[in-house]
Amino acid sequence: MVLNNTQRELMSQFGLDNPPIFILVILPRSGTNFLYNLLALHPDCLASASVPEDHLVHCADWLEKYANSTALSWRPSGGDQRQKEILFQCLGNGLVSFLNSQVDHKSLSKGRVVTKTPSVQNLHYFFKLFPQAHLLILVRDGRAVVESSVKSFNSNYETMMRHWANAARTILHFKQSCRDSDYKYLIVRYEDLWSSREKELRKILAFLGLDIETYNFEAAESLPISGSSVLRKQSGGVLHWHPVEQTPDFDPLHRWSHWDRALHRRFNWIAGPFLAKFGYEEVQYADHLLRRMWNRVLDIKWHLRDTVRSQIFDRLPQKIRQPMIERVFKKEKMY
Repeated sequence: MVLNNTQRELMSQFGLDNPPIFILVILPRSGTNFLYNLLALHPDCLASASVPEDHLVHCADWLEKYANSTALSWRPSGGDQRQKEILFQCLGNGLVSFLNSQVDHKSLSKGRVVTKTPSVQNLHYFFKLFPQAHLLILVRDGRAVVESSVKSFNSNYETMMRHWANAARTILHFKQSCRDSDYKYLIVRYEDLWSSREKELRKILAFLGLDIETYNFEAAESLPISGSSVLRKQSGGVLHWHPVEQTPDFDPLHRWSHWDRALHRRFNWIAGPFLAKFGYEEVQYADHLLRRMWNRVLDIKWHLRDTVRSQIFDRLPQKIRQPMIERVFKKEKMY
């Protein structure tokens, strides 16, 4: 999509000549802070401590409802599609103005705000709101995301596998919808960023139009660890985001190396087809009729649990709901 004169005028009126750099991440535990902190090392990138995760796109469906409802009152025809698109973009410009208000005004004239959200919910609204923005979409091997979520937040394996599969599907649909456009987005793999840091950063900086020569690659290589699930074990079971010096034995790429056949088979059943789409390889085992039948039984069990939770438990008062959920929906092995 090429910006028309109306859109350019809107950008200028809102003072958005230096649009923010958005980071949207497939799920929490996927390296959100890692990429964010790496970009913050660039002198032209501005980080806002007051809004650590903006979630502006996460709730964008409410803005569409607002725009559509408002347009219905317009006379004589209730507003045409073009007017609603302009209204939606103006709402996006207002959100960008909010982000820009969180940093020093003098710095804003020389740099760009970097903002992050560990979610791709409502990703399809992104360029409707921010057609001029640069978007980085960070993905990570689903098995590592699942394992890190279990270790960090005592999450359920089954639930996290399904969350990752749904988020992966969202990104692939978004990629397909943008195929013939000139929207500015780049999909980044956490594993590539970790293993080939300078190479990936050079690609990212070039995509963002940032000066590569002013970036401190030495500082990037020694960037402290922040928020890793490993830190929870080292800090007595408490997860924190305080920077910790990186040690040679720190390895975030093999979180799931201890998985047994049952976990691999279950993940492959739920999310396996999406691994290859992002360049990851399945750990495969021989399939057979009984295994497929058992996976279908587990599907039914999960859907029943999910229905009970959404229709019954989520309607209970918080004081009653949380203890019951922790007791009934505890972690479990999948065999």
